[in-house]
Amino acid sequence: MTDQANTAAGGSEQWTAPAQASSRRVPRAFWIGLIVISGASAIGWFWTQSRGEVEVGRALPVVAQIPDFSLIERDGRTVTRADLLGRVWVADFIFTACTGPCPMLTLRMRSLQSSLGDAERDVRLVSFSLDPETDTPAVLGRYAKRYQADPRRWWFLTSDSRERMHEFVKKGFLQAVSPATMGQPLIHSTRFVLVGRKGYIRAWYDGLDPKSKPLILRDLQSLLSEPAG
Repeated sequence: MTDQANTAAGGSEQWTAPAQASSRRVPRAFWIGLIVISGASAIGWFWTQSRGEVEVGRALPVVAQIPDFSLIERDGRTVTRADLLGRVWVADFIFTACTGPCPMLTLRMRSLQSSLGDAERDVRLVSFSLDPETDTPAVLGRYAKRYQADPRRWWFLTSDSRERMHEFVKKGFLQAVSPATMGQPLIHSTRFVLVGRKGYIRAWYDGLDPKSKPLILRDLQSLLSEPAG
């Protein structure tokens, strides 16, 4: 694997947030909600950890199958679950207007992209927009370009319904989402989800933890060695 990409400001690629993002004022309600969301997501994480998921050379558990979906990529084409079968992929959940953790998550996804070489050509990175009414394909296209997302490797998916997308994330990925209200912004899981070739969730990772990257890269290799059929 290689890790040759630079950050937007130059220098080596790191799992750090851009300075402009960290300087923004984030509502207290966001962080309170994020603690609650993280606690809910942690249930699944501790479940997998208790099954030996942190051991080197382990066999990753088969957790749950991602249901069928039909979403729109930033280039306007339709992407379904079938397009990802036979590939190993990493999902995260963002929205382009986010002033909380999303810039950090996207930078870290970009860092994963930079570490994938030709040997990992069957790996895809997939970012799901949690605000599809705002995040049209054109908006996602500009966002993806800002983060140097390779369209062959890293997809950004949106929908025509915020409610259906939130339900898909909660039931399909077992990740929590709380829609925006008058009192709080949209709050969502900051976990990365690793999905195997047959469309099953195999592991979760804390997207805000800098120690997650080597674990993800190691587990990608483990899943790539499994048969596609």
